[in-house]
Amino acid sequence: MSAPRSVSKAVRLHRASNRWLGPLWVWAVLLVLVIVAIYTVPEFASIDNAKNILRQAVPLAIVTIGQTAVIVLGGIDLSVAAVLALGNTLSMGLMDGGEGSMLLAILLPLLAGLLVGTINGLVVARTAAPAFIVTLGAASVVQGIVFWYTSSGPYGSPSLSFGELGFKEYGPLPALVVFFIPLLVAGLIVQNRTRTGRHIYAVGDDDRVAERAGVHVARVKVGVYALSGVLAALAGIAVATRTGSGDPLAGVGFDWDSVAAAVIGGAVLVGGRGTIGGAMAGVLIIAVIDNAMTLKDVSAFWQSTVKGVIVLVAVIIAALAAKDVLRTYLRRGPMSNFKHPPPAGSASKGGAGA
Repeated sequence: MSAPRSVSKAVRLHRASNRWLGPLWVWAVLLVLVIVAIYTVPEFASIDNAKNILRQAVPLAIVTIGQTAVIVLGGIDLSVAAVLALGNTLSMGLMDGGEGSMLLAILLPLLAGLLVGTINGLVVARTAAPAFIVTLGAASVVQGIVFWYTSSGPYGSPSLSFGELGFKEYGPLPALVVFFIPLLVAGLIVQNRTRTGRHIYAVGDDDRVAERAGVHVARVKVGVYALSGVLAALAGIAVATRTGSGDPLAGVGFDWDSVAAAVIGGAVLVGGRGTIGGAMAGVLIIAVIDNAMTLKDVSAFWQSTVKGVIVLVAVIIAALAAKDVLRTYLRRGPMSNFKHPPPAGSASKGGAGA
């Protein structure tokens, strides 16, 4: 009996690692990239550079948590770049160098992000419009507003203490990383230990089956898009700690980089699959590539090309893995892991019949 028990324990361990860390092969790819960078870029292998990579990765990691939830849901949020720019410039404009307005300069941008995300979610949930088109249109509207009130130039400035936050350290870790860790832990707990997390995966698997199982599909969709908007605005505030002023183009690239990080981490754009842990590995892969090629003085064109190749390879690997998942899914039937409570009294009837 020991062999079956050991196999069962290994299977449980593998499933747990996938839930919390994502696919282990993604972390293996990250390790290989780090080793290659150490041996090919002399400046890469330093503590200061490692801290710099982590600082630069935090805003993308914040956005990617929301983007991963949207992709697991079966959607996509292309408005995150514009919402990031909105949060960035609105925060700096409200703060404008003053210490007293710091709380307002953080809360109002988050509320603005919540508003944009909620509107995206309502349109996607209540109409048949594709999320790609809805969020792309929202991005155009929001970015236009940002350009209008900033006159397409630098806008506002941080307070002294806020501006120092982007370069401050708590022990061995940058301050931004320390503040990000509770957010990451909360995201992992919601994903793996709450009914909300199970509902997101259920809707991504099959929203009609989820609705028949008692899930309020529209509410889940609105909530996830609203969360994505809030996190995008929060990432804009995080970017502002290092820039010295609001930048109407602060969000450029964050839309596709967040999608790329989620896909590299094992998410599938049709929904139902993906983890925050895997997406964080994707974020670090992108951050390491950007950092190493910047230190090597590689042109922006080749940086984009290399990232595109890596995303393409990740999509192919994920698609091959999804074939096995799909076979299992079809054998088990949809929603087999999502157990809806049986009607009251059904157990007692079954016992009486026995």
